[in-house]
Amino acid sequence: MRLTSATLVGGIVFAISAAAFSRIPLLPDIGGDLSLTVGEIGLLTTAFGIGRLVMDLPAGRLAAAVSPPAAFLGAGIGIAAGNALLASSGIFALALIASSLIGSASALSNTTGMYWFATGSRTERRGASMAMFTTALLIGQMTGPALGGALGSLTGWRAALGVSGAIGIVVVGVCLRRLTSARAGGMDERPRPDDRPADAAGAASATPPGVDPPARSELIAIAAAPFATFFAISGLTQTLIPVIGDDELGLSPAAIGIAIACGAAARFGGTWTAGLGSDRFSRKVVLVPALLLMSLGAAVLTLPLTAAVWSAAILLLALGSSGISVAAATLADRVPVEALGRELGLFRLVGDLGLLIGPVVAGFLYQESGPRLAGGTSAAVFAAAALVATLWIREPPPAS
Repeated sequence: MRLTSATLVGGIVFAISAAAFSRIPLLPDIGGDLSLTVGEIGLLTTAFGIGRLVMDLPAGRLAAAVSPPAAFLGAGIGIAAGNALLASSGIFALALIASSLIGSASALSNTTGMYWFATGSRTERRGASMAMFTTALLIGQMTGPALGGALGSLTGWRAALGVSGAIGIVVVGVCLRRLTSARAGGMDERPRPDDRPADAAGAASATPPGVDPPARSELIAIAAAPFATFFAISGLTQTLIPVIGDDELGLSPAAIGIAIACGAAARFGGTWTAGLGSDRFSRKVVLVPALLLMSLGAAVLTLPLTAAVWSAAILLLALGSSGISVAAATLADRVPVEALGRELGLFRLVGDLGLLIGPVVAGFLYQESGPRLAGGTSAAVFAAAALVATLWIREPPPAS
């Protein structure tokens, strides 16, 4: 993997992620200007998730079929058009379409970046490579809301979204330049891992040497990790944790935000530790404990709630969610090159289902029976993901 290309791909993933998530703190202002109810504002977020779901499978195939600049070009156009449409929206229907378009662009960017980092390194360095991708994505998801909120306070939400659209235009310009520069920097070459031998025609072999193609049960076990992770992030960290902090502990929004930000910081360290550890030891040795950490974090919420218990849940959930990059590396280890794009699309599709289901399940259970049922049910979901990973994921033989 060339450093310049890795930096550029990571930079594009960061930029599109930031532009896609800059709208989050602007949603109340958007709702006020468009006279939306709280439920309708929530539907804007749902539309974003639906846009991701619709694009996940096509994005996987595109990532494998075209060069990264071509795929990122489409994502940049989508981000620019989606933010421009949202910024100019005067009715709810246009805002829904715009949110879906932003979600689709986000899915295309994320899948392209994930595929590039997964296929651009040898097996023994793939965990660290996926940690680089996750780092770029997380920084974008943290920077975007901060940038959108600051610009929204200074210039209004429409101008703030205009800046996010401009980020998409910059991405388009960069990708066009790369497409018109013959093999510039190697980014428009599809990297092939050195440990997957080529036949006489120079094409990648169907499977890594000595490894049988994965069974469907193994692919399901791998996909359970992104489902559990996104379920935890959306259903607990972004929904249940703030509600508990407000309703049960009486914490201020500032205190809740600082605690969640500290959890996000811990996830950075956890991501690199998980990636390097999976390279040094094995994917399963890191992935299963990560899923169990999320289960423990959710189970902590069934204890008598104090600030310490609540903070421990945030930390454990953040550290456990770092396992998603290990799951992606596991998929790349086990799936033939020619099928990896399709399987990554399914991988992300299952994860995005968790993104949609998590808030509904956690919110409803909390509303009906309080934090113990919501936390206990979530812990069971994550424990089940750990169990199927333990039983069904096979380790490939060590690379020679």
